[in-house]
Amino acid sequence: MYLSEGSEFGSQLQKRHLSSLRRILGVKNSTTNWAVLRECGQEPLQFFWFRASIRFFNSMFNSNSETLRRVLKADLYLASFDSSCWSAQVSNAFNGMQGSAMFKQKMLRATQVPMQELICDLRFRHLKVWRKANFSCPRAVNKKAATCHKWCGSSESGPRGSPFSIPSYLYKDLDKHVLRNFSRFRLRAQHLRVESCKWHGGSSICDNCECEEVQDEKHVLFFCKCAEVCELRMRYRDLFEGMFKTACVCSFEL
Repeated sequence: MYLSEGSEFGSQLQKRHLSSLRRILGVKNSTTNWAVLRECGQEPLQFFWFRASIRFFNSMFNSNSETLRRVLKADLYLASFDSSCWSAQVSNAFNGMQGSAMFKQKMLRATQVPMQELICDLRFRHLKVWRKANFSCPRAVNKKAATCHKWCGSSESGPRGSPFSIPSYLYKDLDKHVLRNFSRFRLRAQHLRVESCKWHGGSSICDNCECEEVQDEKHVLFFCKCAEVCELRMRYRDLFEGMFKTACVCSFEL
């Protein structure tokens, strides 16, 4: 059942969708699923399937078909002792939501599930990965989700988990290789030593300058003294404006 928490990326259709987005961004297949969706301002397909399922459930109460209404009541009756029936599977998919008990109760009692509350709650569940990352320091945990969220992620466009806005660089008329490299930089799919040391071993300290600091996104943008890095930093200065959100980083001028 692809509606359950933790099954967001289990379907083949979702995998193909993510593969297409990765090709558009030019990032590798190991790039974090949630970060790829966020960068493109998209919801997981689970969101649309869940919404459609509940709309279908609600619409059956107003159906002109007596047979359809009887089938629904029979399925709801079976849900109490058979977890394989449709109503039981959808009901169990509410787990992980703040209002899961209320949604289950309404469904199993054959009353309409409030759509707007469900949508907000489902989005809130999907944002769990970013709430966890919000309390992590990218340099301390060295996780892609924390890095994308704290340093590179776009902000939310509205309250309680509405879709993330698409970053402005995707609207710019950039060369394909520039767009690809910037996407890789933002999603930690690049070849900086903080990432490459995981594959080949060795040190994560920058080998282009004498700062003796970890070669990560923060170091490249603000501290690296390498002439080539400094030139790139100035050339594409407008792309990096507002990229880092933490107060200690934003206090530096490029």
